[in-house]
Amino acid sequence: MKIREVNLLFPEIVFTKILDQVSDNELNDLNANIKNLNYHTTAGLQTRKHLSSSSDNLYIFELPEFKELAEIIKKEFYNFKNKILKYTYNDFVYTTSWGTKCEIGQESDYHNHANCMYSGIFYTNVEKNSGNLILNDMSKTGFTLKTSKQLDYNSLSVKITPFNKMVVFFPSHLHHKIEFNFSNITRYSIAFNFIPVGKLGYNDSELILGK
Repeated sequence: MKIREVNLLFPEIVFTKILDQVSDNELNDLNANIKNLNYHTTAGLQTRKHLSSSSDNLYIFELPEFKELAEIIKKEFYNFKNKILKYTYNDFVYTTSWGTKCEIGQESDYHNHANCMYSGIFYTNVEKNSGNLILNDMSKTGFTLKTSKQLDYNSLSVKITPFNKMVVFFPSHLHHKIEFNFSNITRYSIAFNFIPVGKLGYNDSELILGK
């Protein structure tokens, strides 16, 4: 019998992909529409000018100019949840969706998202050094050791470099942030959350969420 020496238990699954089906012209239109949104600082405190901002509208995928992108992203998420996660018995729906603006010299605080299961980001205007996505496992509260090499199973934080047209899906409970924008552009992206609908769970833990 073959015994595995290393077993990855309960891994966090993060998915990234470039959505080539979004044309350059469509991306330009998306950027123009995102820039026209009204924004507020994420901290709600105008004194913290170094923090990125979010759109006032938290349901932009319901706007006509973003509906086509919403369908493209949802189709990609369904491939991910069905083929990789094997969540084939439940549909998923968007809860919130909003624009994110990170000006030169700004970043965001660490945060996560409640009342949803998977979160995502679609990048519309990024370049080198405009702010990586940092995912952090804040559940590890014991010892912190220096490693000679960073691997999937010894890392407490992971850095993802964004590209235009890239989508990222990750569990909503993971803490994440936008790294400092050292570039010469204002960084724009679209963030969103998903929840499952239909019958969830088993026996006395069963729950039915409407579509």
